Amino acid sequence: MRFGHGVRAAAVVAVLVWAAGCSDGGDGASGASSSPAVSTPAATGTGTGTSTGTGTGTGTPSSGPPESPYNDSDTVLMAEGDCYGSVTGSAPGRVEEVACDDPDAIGKVLKRAEERTTQNTYIDCPGPTDDVLGISDAGGPELAGPRDYAQYVNGVGYACVRNLRAPHPGDPGGGGMEIRVGDCLWTSGPADQYEEVPCEGETLPDVRIVGQPDLDGNCPREDDIQLTEDSILDVAGLGGPTYCARRPTNP
Repeated sequence: MRFGHGVRAAAVVAVLVWAAGCSDGGDGASGASSSPAVSTPAATGTGTGTSTGTGTGTGTPSSGPPESPYNDSDTVLMAEGDCYGSVTGSAPGRVEEVACDDPDAIGKVLKRAEERTTQNTYIDCPGPTDDVLGISDAGGPELAGPRDYAQYVNGVGYACVRNLRAPHPGDPGGGGMEIRVGDCLWTSGPADQYEEVPCEGETLPDVRIVGQPDLDGNCPREDDIQLTEDSILDVAGLGGPTYCARRPTNP
């Protein structure tokens, strides 16, 4: 055992001597420095670097300048072409303008009406309109929000808007906005008081509007149901025409 220890010790000495000779001589490719190579971590101080630029950060590459806040270039709240999103932690239902490509954008303004509004104001919107937002100043800056809330009913105008994504209740059969051919209606009792519902939804419709009477006041079929403005609860955009409707089971 003592002999074995001696051989190993001699071998170690020989290796060290040979390594020293290689570092002092050779062709210079590997002996340019007598100091061992050390792996250097990414800079974490306040110096400058070629990969991270100048700064005082942790060495993480910059992701570019922060995004600029939305700028209302037309300076008009809910002007035609503006997009909007909801405001959290604020007045109920309030919306604010955002960029149309903002992931939080909800809809786009098709028209802004400049007129004093009340709960009984006749709403005049383009056909594709999905909803109507009220615009109120209330003695201060203008605010916009659903007309379901009293705060936005009595105001300086309204905005006709279209959702950026489905559903689209303003489309025929969509269940909202203007009553038109293709829409479906539902009644809760025998009083023939109908309200609009989606044709494809949780509530099964009682009738579907198929057209309007001819000049003689006749519908396409004798068994078609004639609906007047007095028969329909939601008269937004109705304008007083009479419609011909029939049960959904009848093609």
